[in-house]
Amino acid sequence: MKLSELRRKYLLAPKRPKGLRFFEELSKEAKEVAIENEKNSGRRFDDDDASFLTEDFQNQLAEKGFEAVKVFWSLAYCQGDGVAFYGRVYANDLKEKDSHAKKLIGRLETAGDEISVEITGANGWYHHRNSMTVEVDFENETDDEDLPARLKIALPVWREDFESYLAERVKEISDELEKCGYAEIDYRYEDETIGQDLTEREDLYEKDGTRAMSESEFENWKKSEVLFGKAVV
Repeated sequence: MKLSELRRKYLLAPKRPKGLRFFEELSKEAKEVAIENEKNSGRRFDDDDASFLTEDFQNQLAEKGFEAVKVFWSLAYCQGDGVAFYGRVYANDLKEKDSHAKKLIGRLETAGDEISVEITGANGWYHHRNSMTVEVDFENETDDEDLPARLKIALPVWREDFESYLAERVKEISDELEKCGYAEIDYRYEDETIGQDLTEREDLYEKDGTRAMSESEFENWKKSEVLFGKAVV
């Protein structure tokens, strides 16, 4: 096996190339350099992390009664960023997960209303609390004019109450998810979090904190040691 130029640069030792050290062995100043380089590496929040966050958003929405919607988000502290979700919302899901929605829907159904809810507004560009429009349709076998006098007055108010509540609830959930998403992303970039991650890795660094060999390169180097007859301790 031909050693890379990186590995030739250092005399080989039983455990690692000489002159290199693990993160926890660096000086305080060198650790700060390593952390800053990692922070700017583009590896702190990658596509896998984004997929995980999307899945978490979907799970949170399902827990709130929005089982069938699809979530979209952009969280980079830019204008137009946020979290939005679009699609059909089922009354039974809301009744199961949201006690106040259950009360509002229950009295509408008692009056004979069937409720259909759709969240629209997806445009492919901006997704945030104000990009969603909640559309609610009410169907009743009895014409409004033929309803009992009490319901003639109450039903329009009940419908408006439900529409207002759901529109506001959708915005509240958007805000909650946005806050949750930023918290997760920011956590990945905190110095303490990065330091803990680097401590757990087997990356090797120069004395000044510059990363010289990644964990996978170090693993390959250890394998080369075995092939060359040098036992790795």
